[in-house]
Amino acid sequence: MLALLGSGTAFAQEPTGQVVQAPTPVAQPTVEWAIAPEGRTLPGGIVLEEGMVLPPGTVLPGGAILPGAPAVAQPSTTPVPAVPPVVPVPTPEQVSAPAPEPLTVSPPEPTRERRLPGQSTLGVPHVSGGIGASEREAMEQVKSQYNLRLLFAVAGSGAYLSNIRVQIQDAAGPTLLSTVTVGPWLYANLAPGDYVLTVEHAGQAQTLNVTLPATGAVAQSFYWPAP
Repeated sequence: MLALLGSGTAFAQEPTGQVVQAPTPVAQPTVEWAIAPEGRTLPGGIVLEEGMVLPPGTVLPGGAILPGAPAVAQPSTTPVPAVPPVVPVPTPEQVSAPAPEPLTVSPPEPTRERRLPGQSTLGVPHVSGGIGASEREAMEQVKSQYNLRLLFAVAGSGAYLSNIRVQIQDAAGPTLLSTVTVGPWLYANLAPGDYVLTVEHAGQAQTLNVTLPATGAVAQSFYWPAP
């Protein structure tokens, strides 16, 4: 005859009505029990029905212990603090160096041309200029190289004039020099002899005969009335 314990475990009972006490259980290593395999018969005639679950620490009659299956880790119910997502910090964009502003070069201030020493088509060295202190100084430095020195100015005030048309002819007839001054002075170097000078300003011409000596120089001034 089989009898059921309070825990649901069955054990054998003598038919005489005497209850046979189960032997003193022997302490066994504590294991976690799993669902008994289907149809597994343990020593002592104990049959584990399908689906029976034995709680951990249960000792079967006769000291039989159902081998436990490896414990399955249960998911922890402790809330895990959420890790905030790592937001990439945008790196500053490379700032290109500002393009240099185009350099504006102002055109040079117009300067009055000072005619450098030159020669006419017939080989007459000459130079003109004298506007401003620097040009007058330059003309003064080269004056000794020329034996004909002409000055052009306004009558009465003595204000300098420029853009004077000058023509120098040999007394025999050929024109030796024809030019327009860029200042109030004109210097020329001619062979000793007789020459005819023709100078013109604002449509008013003046003519003068000049004799250049073998040594020394001739200085001549020409004046026009104020406009």
